[in-house]
Amino acid sequence: MSAHSLLLLFLALTVLLVLCAVIGVLGYGTARLGGAPVTTAFNRGAFVFFCALTAGLALVGILLPAIT
Repeated sequence: MSAHSLLLLFLALTVLLVLCAVIGVLGYGTARLGGAPVTTAFNRGAFVFFCALTAGLALVGILLPAIT
């Protein structure tokens, strides 16, 4: 793997992490708007964050052989 491909991979992972954080915050906000207590809303936001991160990492794992 060249240095350019490695830097692209790190950039993609960073963007994925930020995107998943935004999705997690949206999940938290949606739970709070639905009337959930703060602790439950935090748990739901964390669940949404980790679900999105898992799906994104699976997608990166599938697409990585195509890049290299």
